[in-house]
Amino acid sequence: MELAVAASDATPGVPFWESSEDSALAEPGRRASLAEAPRLRAVFDAHYANVWRLLRRFGVAEAQVDDAAQEVFCVIARRLGDVRVGSEKSFLYGVAIRIAADHHRRRRAAPEHAHPLELEEVADPGPSPEACLEERRARELLDIVMDRLPLKLRTVFVLAEIEGMEVRHIAEVEGIPVGTAASRLRLAREEFSATARRLRALLVRKGGIR
Repeated sequence: MELAVAASDATPGVPFWESSEDSALAEPGRRASLAEAPRLRAVFDAHYANVWRLLRRFGVAEAQVDDAAQEVFCVIARRLGDVRVGSEKSFLYGVAIRIAADHHRRRRAAPEHAHPLELEEVADPGPSPEACLEERRARELLDIVMDRLPLKLRTVFVLAEIEGMEVRHIAEVEGIPVGTAASRLRLAREEFSATARRLRALLVRKGGIR
């Protein structure tokens, strides 16, 4: 069984201002002009699912990803007037990378806990229907492999392999030279493949994959 790089993630679609059309915009320090409110709504509708998925793939824990996504859109709500029309996606991705890095540092600073998915659990069939179980396993295995990538490598890998971004665009989002982005992507692909092979071999020995 190959690890699916683009394994699906459940992405909630509830806007963070759902309870009131202008509630988020009215909070101190976040207010956009009334003229910008429709643009902010359009940006949210167009990009929320992608930002949510990116944060998850950048290593933000599932229990925290909703809050992290809200952080991203709170930033653009404050800065919308500074974002050139047509550049919203790049801006959001850059903010998502920084917020994911903050979450990553906080997680590393906290006392270590065992990974929520033990390899024995991966190999142990659950009570769910087989198709659902396989999909869940694919996501969990992908989480394990991605979690072993350093954040800098994970970022370029996600942007290239999941978002389909070209190296030059990744370099723009990350604020790094094109050559650096290309080098990180090459290393990320090598690390991902090596980790996936080791994990598959271990699971085969444990009887989780045939």
